[in-house]
Amino acid sequence: MKLFVSRRERWLWACAVLVVLVVYLTLGVVRDLLQPLEASGWGPWLFLSGCFLVLVFVLTQSMTTLPRWPEIVAGMAIAVVYGFILMSIAKPEERMHLIIYGIVALLIYAALLERSASGRKVFVSPVVVVMVTTVLGLIDECLQLALPDRVFDVRDILYDALAAAIAVTANASLRWARGLFR
Repeated sequence: MKLFVSRRERWLWACAVLVVLVVYLTLGVVRDLLQPLEASGWGPWLFLSGCFLVLVFVLTQSMTTLPRWPEIVAGMAIAVVYGFILMSIAKPEERMHLIIYGIVALLIYAALLERSASGRKVFVSPVVVVMVTTVLGLIDECLQLALPDRVFDVRDILYDALAAAIAVTANASLRWARGLFR
């Protein structure tokens, strides 16, 4: 029995694992990497690029035809909600959690949907995706306990859960809008 049902599913799982590994492996150096970016003025642009990446992934995931009005309206609403949430968070580190763990949640959700679409029995639930993503965030915080100058922060875990919930809800909303008038 094959582990993956398609090349797309394998690619989605590989990307999810890669993102999580990059997060875990850069825990000790991420602040050193971000300080020059913020000092040079590139920090906000990098952050906006991350936001754009999440938005593009949400909007284009499983898109096979040109969007219709319900999808366009849903996409604009998703962009506005993401914008308001991200602007309300003061610390760049916390905003980063929303972007990174939102991407992880979307990759996991897309991989599960891909497996389910092939006819395999898979329990595809947004709640499961949020829980798995939150556990990955919890592991992230537990790893920080072993690092100097890093602390275990429950708020970061909550931001990870929020990121997953927002991303999966946005994706499900867009999929619902795609189903309208079809």
